[in-house]
Amino acid sequence: MLPDCLRTYLADHAPLVVALSGGTDSAVLLAATVRAGAPAAAVTVETGLAPSGEAALAAKTAAALGIGHTLLHVDMFAVDAVRFNARDRCYVCKRLMMEAVIGWARAHGYAFVADGTHAGDEPGDRPGVRALQELGVVSPFAVCGMGKEEIVDLALAWGLPVRPSSSCLATRLPEGEEVTPATLLKVDAAEVILREKISGRVRVRVTGETARIEVPKEFEKEAHALLPRIRALGFDEISIGDG
Repeated sequence: MLPDCLRTYLADHAPLVVALSGGTDSAVLLAATVRAGAPAAAVTVETGLAPSGEAALAAKTAAALGIGHTLLHVDMFAVDAVRFNARDRCYVCKRLMMEAVIGWARAHGYAFVADGTHAGDEPGDRPGVRALQELGVVSPFAVCGMGKEEIVDLALAWGLPVRPSSSCLATRLPEGEEVTPATLLKVDAAEVILREKISGRVRVRVTGETARIEVPKEFEKEAHALLPRIRALGFDEISIGDG
C-alpha cells in the first residue's frame, strides 16, 4: 500500500535520518522507509518543551520497526528567543533542533534528513517549516502531495497508533511571557490528568498562575470533575472552554 511516489522518493534519498517525534506523521514516515527498503536511522531531539512521554513513544516506534534510535538533547531554556517566548520562537527552536539532527546525520554518514511535514502544512502558518526549507530538510509527504488524511490511512493500514495532534508546551503561554521548566511541568501535569478521562485535543493555556482548560465540548463535564486535582498543581484560577 506504499504510494509509488513515496517509495521512489525515499529510495532516491537514502540513506536518510528521520526526525522522529512521538507523533503519527513521523512514525508513518519511518514505517514507509522500512517498506521502501531505504536504509534509515531515527533521531529524536529532547528540548524540555515537548509533552512528557513523547521521546519514549518515539523510541518505542523505532524499536517496533527495527530501526536504530538516537536521542539528542538541546537546552532550549538557554536560548533567549525561546525562554522569553519571542515571536520567532518556533522558527528558532525548529532550526536549532534540525541543526542538531543534521549534525548527527553528517557525522554518521547519512545523506539526508527527512521530517513528517505534509502537504497541508503551510509555511505561513508554521514558521518551523521555513527553518526546514532553509536547512535542506526533505519532506517526502509534502513532495508527494500527501496530506493528513492519507497519512492517517497509512497508519491504520499498517497498524500504527493514530495519536491526537500535539504541540510544543511553550505554545500554552502568551507571547512574551517567560517560559520556565516549572511552568511547563505544571502545564504538562495538568494535561496528563485531563487525558486520563478525555480524548481528542486537550490544551491548558496559562497566563501567570491562571489556567484556561480547552477540551472538546462533549468532555467539559469530565474536565470539571478533574478540577480539584488540577487546582492542586498550584493554579490560582481555572476556567474551562471549548478547545
